[in-house]
Amino acid sequence: MRIVNNLSDFVLQEFESKSELVEFVEGHQSIVINANCIDMKKFYGISIKTIDSTFIGIIGGGHGIEPSILINKMDSCSLIGIDEKVYCVDLKNFENRWIKEFDSIVYEVVKATDSTFLVICELGVVSLTYSGEKLWEHTSDVITDFELSSNILRLSTEEEEYSLLLANGNIVDK
Repeated sequence: MRIVNNLSDFVLQEFESKSELVEFVEGHQSIVINANCIDMKKFYGISIKTIDSTFIGIIGGGHGIEPSILINKMDSCSLIGIDEKVYCVDLKNFENRWIKEFDSIVYEVVKATDSTFLVICELGVVSLTYSGEKLWEHTSDVITDFELSSNILRLSTEEEEYSLLLANGNIVDK
């Protein structure tokens, strides 16, 4: 096992194999997500620093993108993007609250406001509430970069750069 990220809320670890991940899971209060992944190539785990012995195992495909994690302390849940999915894991009872599947690889899960977050995918952006309700969706060419500011999401693709309003997903400049 190696530590990939050591942030204020959690530690992201990568395991050499599924058996090493399963062995680690057995000693903790935990859940394993994305266990039905067809192409099992990557094995990760998240240790939540604010809750003792809490561990979330993650199985991923071989696309090379690490899981994206957003801890929502107010709702006591962790949002985890892996492959084409986002999981909302309850940090009290270690169960999936909901799972959303997208049409392309999830790059990152980022907080937008106190009640919403964004899922930045390879081919677009989706705005969701923490209960999993979709507020808006924007489809794009392959996203190469993004920047989030107070009420604007700036997207870069191979062809263009433009901004979206966080409130409704409307394009404000191209």
